[in-house]
Amino acid sequence: MTNAPAALSDDLPAKRVALLSWMRPRPCVVAFSGGVDSATLAKALVEAKDAKPLGYFAVSATTTAQERRDALRLAEEVGIDLRVIETSEFSEPRFVENSPRRCYWCKKVRFDAIQQLANEESGGAVAVLDGSNADDALDYRPGAQAAREIGVLSPFAELGITKAEIRALARAWGLSVAERPSNPCLATRLAYGLALEEPVLRQVESAELVIQEVLKVPTCRARIDAPGILRIELPEDAIGAAASCDVRAELVPRLRELGFKFVSLDLEGFFTGKNNRILEK
Repeated sequence: MTNAPAALSDDLPAKRVALLSWMRPRPCVVAFSGGVDSATLAKALVEAKDAKPLGYFAVSATTTAQERRDALRLAEEVGIDLRVIETSEFSEPRFVENSPRRCYWCKKVRFDAIQQLANEESGGAVAVLDGSNADDALDYRPGAQAAREIGVLSPFAELGITKAEIRALARAWGLSVAERPSNPCLATRLAYGLALEEPVLRQVESAELVIQEVLKVPTCRARIDAPGILRIELPEDAIGAAASCDVRAELVPRLRELGFKFVSLDLEGFFTGKNNRILEK
């Protein structure tokens, strides 16, 4: 199953002007993840300001080594001064228990840490911006509530800028991340109710690297629905190759070596937000 590409609005140039105008009078910093949303937001801030803007990249056990490398490289490409900060969401039991409110507790810890540090470094009140966009209201995103409570601002969402329009802006600005698939944090790979533990997250990180290496796919998901049980989600056009005898003969033993007892293939394929269907009434 694939999602049809969203059509671009005719008023994207006007939205670009509105975005830069929105930013110019405000003292702003960016909560920077290294994805297309936050990178495009950071680039807009660079375009809107004379001074070099600040970005904050929060890391913890949910962050992969590749994400950290990509964020540092992309910050240099975009032209922001990036601060890498260690955050302590794993000290919050309500995050570790991995309920459907997991993202609320993670964002509450992370955004609070970024806000405090940004205020200290700027010597006064400063607005923290995140890359939430107009499409995010269509999915279950409890982290957005935490952002609002802390005072984080979301100019893309406020100005009605969609994901497709963000990618169009990224292409117009020549950003290397313009076509990068979305990649939520590793915590999203574990089914709700399975405790978040660093060894399991590293196991998931290793599994996705193996899957991408063997199948040569740009994105995949290594889902854990129960301890020791791995469910692989792939783009629809890679499912047939993954089911072939030769690929299974290489892939399954390597994943078993990581500690998984069973390896399964999701025949429906990968698409964003699928795991939240268990929350549907």
